[in-house]
Amino acid sequence: MKLKVTETFVRVWPQWATCMTVTLLSISVGLKIGWTSPYLAQLTKEDSPLHITDDEATWIVSLLPFGRLFGAMVGYVAMEYYGSKRSLLISGIPIMISWICIIFANSAVWLYVSRLCAGMCFGMFYGCFAMYMGEVAAPEIRGALVSTIINGLPFGTLIGSIMGSQVSMMCFGLVSLVLAICFMMIFPLLPQSPHHYVRNNNSIEARKTIQWYHRKSNVNMELEVIENFVRSSGSMNFRHKLKHITEKKNRRSLILIIFLYIFMQLSGVNTVTYYMEIIIRKAKVTILEPATIVIIVNGIGIAVGWISVYLIDRYGRRVLMAVSCGCVIIGMVLLGLHFMLLEQNFDSKNLEWLPILAMIFYVMISIGLIPVPSTLLSEFFPDDLKSIAGFAVSITSALFAFVSSATYQPMIDLTSEKYVYWMYAMIMIVCMIYSFTEIPETKGKTLQSISHRLIFPQDTILNDTMSTGNTRDAAGEAERKEKFKRERNNKNSSILNCL
Repeated sequence: MKLKVTETFVRVWPQWATCMTVTLLSISVGLKIGWTSPYLAQLTKEDSPLHITDDEATWIVSLLPFGRLFGAMVGYVAMEYYGSKRSLLISGIPIMISWICIIFANSAVWLYVSRLCAGMCFGMFYGCFAMYMGEVAAPEIRGALVSTIINGLPFGTLIGSIMGSQVSMMCFGLVSLVLAICFMMIFPLLPQSPHHYVRNNNSIEARKTIQWYHRKSNVNMELEVIENFVRSSGSMNFRHKLKHITEKKNRRSLILIIFLYIFMQLSGVNTVTYYMEIIIRKAKVTILEPATIVIIVNGIGIAVGWISVYLIDRYGRRVLMAVSCGCVIIGMVLLGLHFMLLEQNFDSKNLEWLPILAMIFYVMISIGLIPVPSTLLSEFFPDDLKSIAGFAVSITSALFAFVSSATYQPMIDLTSEKYVYWMYAMIMIVCMIYSFTEIPETKGKTLQSISHRLIFPQDTILNDTMSTGNTRDAAGEAERKEKFKRERNNKNSSILNCL
């Protein structure tokens, strides 16, 4: 057993090393998210040296998702010309500028620029990393790798919450800038993906890259699979890609993933994170300091996120999405109930457990809503369409995140907290039903198998035979093909017509 674990580690450690390096950038973005809650609460106080109004606070929150719109555009163009790896490297530049602005901030304008730059990094990062990891990761650990990177966001949020309650804004910016610089120094040392070299007709470097990323694998077989995959995807310009992605087989994938992101953003998952300390303060929780509660909640989110790394490739994407959505629904309902009871003059000291429990349920976003959509984005599309798919998803996600953030405070002013949180719960109910009924399970599938599944949802035979268990083993592959032929011959003509 020990020997088997050692062999597995030797085979996949370069992929995990790559994953942890990309996670540095993810943590840096998470720090920017975690910065929001403690410093927004401090800056909106009347005695703050750098006082901001509620309107300015709304813009500070909203400019990060607004910047994602531009980041998604820049990221797509960069991937087309430079590939996913170099684009990831470029995305580190705006986050460094963002932290420099925080260091020198003496007015709301500096904070606006900082958030806008951070949003640009977020938009580029979100569109690029999934494509890069989808190309270098083995199918059996692809979900775990993507989940690890995504969990860098809540980890950074936790560290940001802790630092925000203890250090000055300038010190926060300096520490965060060092982390971004570390990413910019380490990431260039990693090799390009083998897909990148195959697309550029460099089979020699592709072989070397396969040997580095996939130790003890059959290099010839791996290279042949990648060449066939890239060849089948074709070489297209933007117009051809736009036409190709609107074809039925790809349109279904795009619609599925876009609606998943729309439901997620409109349910307020980002907004609650940004305003968490202010929400707890308005909820009249006094048993602990609001900043301490935010730290505890984010710490639980980290633990839940790392559990998802273990679960995502064992129980599947749809199950985690259903669990995550269900918990967020409960959290939003409890939060709305708490504010309703406060409006009816219930003693707030007897209700303090309600918002704390609601936040604990809310952090279950880390088990499904955060990692699963990114994992699916890396799995749903052919090689040459991943960049435009990531672009479309990033634009959509950023747009609706901006709408959700920009309308949060106005909706509360227009109605009240309880109606806003209950509305979020209703949207999340739709998201849960949608993800469990419409999103296909991709656990343990090759990219080719997932593509076939999306085109032919009812064709379970070929989907099963194309699972990843031993896809790199020639004998196992031959056995599965033979099994498929036997099963196919026994099937009735209706299924044959599906094929």
